[in-house]
Amino acid sequence: MRSFAATLLLATVFTARTTNAAAPEQLNSDEKAFIDFAGQTDLLNVRLAQMAQLQASSPAVKRFAVMLERDHATDLKRLTAIAKSTGTNAPAALDEVHMNFVRRLNKSKGKSFDLAFLKTVVNEHENAYVPYKREADSGFNTSLKTYARRALPRLDAHLKQARRLASTAQQP
Repeated sequence: MRSFAATLLLATVFTARTTNAAAPEQLNSDEKAFIDFAGQTDLLNVRLAQMAQLQASSPAVKRFAVMLERDHATDLKRLTAIAKSTGTNAPAALDEVHMNFVRRLNKSKGKSFDLAFLKTVVNEHENAYVPYKREADSGFNTSLKTYARRALPRLDAHLKQARRLASTAQQP
C-alpha cells in the first residue's frame, strides 16, 4: 500500500511540474499592447510595401519596398510565434486606423505616390522607435525584448533609407 501511495504522490508531483512548465508565460498589459502595436506596424509596412512594388514610379522606391516587405514579414512571423507561445495573439489584419493609411495612399499615383509612400514610412518608423526601444530596454518577457532589440537596427536602416529616397524624390 505504501508503494502505491508513494507512486501516486510522485506521479502527481511530476504531472504538476510538467503542466506548469508547459504553461505559457503570462504577459503584462504593456507587453500585450506592444504585441498589438508591433503587429500593426509590421502589417502596415508589409501592405504599403506591396502597394509600392506595384504603384511606385521610381525603381529605387520599388527596390526599397521589396526589402521593407521582406523585413517586416519576417518580423511579423517572429512576433506571431512569440505571441502564440505566451497564449496571446498578434494582430492578423490591419485595424481601421492603419487601413486609413492604405486608403489614403491608394489615391496617389506616380511620383506623388512615391513621396506619399516614403513620408508614411518615415512617419511610421519614427513613431515605432520609442516603443521598440522601451521594450528592448525594459520589457519583462525575454523573447519580446530580443524581438525588439533585433528589430531596432532594421527600423533605423529603413528610416534612413526612406529619408534619403524622399529627399531624392523631392528634387525636380
